[in-house]
Amino acid sequence: MPVLLALAGVAAACLVCGGVLLTSYRRVGPGEALVIERGGGPTRVRFGSGLVLPMVQRGEVLDLSVRKVVVERRGKLGLSCLDGIRVDVRGTFLVKVERVEAAVLRVAREVGCARANRPEEVQALLEERFACALANAASTFNFDELVADRSLFIDHVMMEVGNELLGFRLERMSLGRLEQTPLDQLDPTNVVDAQGILKLTERATRLAIETSGQMRQQRMEPRETVRTPWEAPRREGALEEGELEREVERAMAERARNN
Repeated sequence: MPVLLALAGVAAACLVCGGVLLTSYRRVGPGEALVIERGGGPTRVRFGSGLVLPMVQRGEVLDLSVRKVVVERRGKLGLSCLDGIRVDVRGTFLVKVERVEAAVLRVAREVGCARANRPEEVQALLEERFACALANAASTFNFDELVADRSLFIDHVMMEVGNELLGFRLERMSLGRLEQTPLDQLDPTNVVDAQGILKLTERATRLAIETSGQMRQQRMEPRETVRTPWEAPRREGALEEGELEREVERAMAERARNN
C-alpha cells in the first residue's frame, strides 16, 4: 500500500506539472512579440512562442503591425513657410515596431505593451513629434517651392523625424492636404501672418497688372486682313496693265520727238 500511494502521488504530481506547463505555454502570431518579465530578472522577448510560469513570470503580447498617425494643421495652426505664407497641411505617418528584440524591449520599457497596442495611444504619443517635424521642414521652403515639389518636402520631414520614436520606426509618410491657408484665417497682428498677407497682396497685384497688360495688348494689336485667294492675282494683274500703258505712252512720246 505505501508503494502504491507513493506511485499515485508521483503520478498526480506529474499530471499537475504537466498541466501547469501546458497552461504556461504561450504562442503568438507572426505580427506579435511575447514579452516575458520576471521580478528581479532580465526581460526576455520571444517571437512565435514561449513559456510563462504562473506567479513567477508575467507575459505580455506586443502588436508589431503598422499603426497610422494623422497630423493636420489648418487655419491659425497652419504651418509658416520661409516667406511667411501659411499653409494647411494633412500628413499621414505609418509607424511600426521592428521585429528586433532591442526595439521590442524599448517599447515595452518606455511605452508599455498595453499602451502601444492601442492606436489612439500611439496617435497621442507621436502626434506632437510629427507636427514639429512638419513645422521645421516647412520653415525651410518658400510657399511656391513647397507646392512645386511635395516629394522633397516629404524627404525633409522624414529627416526631421529621425529615429528617436521610443522604439517605433517611421515606415512611410504621405501628404493629403497641402494648400495656402485662406486669408480670413490669418491674424494681421501676428508678425509672421502680416508678412504673409503682404506677400500674397503683392502677388495678387502683380498678377492683376500682368493680366490687364496682356488684355490691353491683345486689343491694340491690328487684326490681319483676310484676303480671298483670287484677290492677290487680280491686284497683281492690275499693276501689270498700268505699267504696260505707261510703257506705250513713253514709246509714243519718244517717237514724236524723233519726228
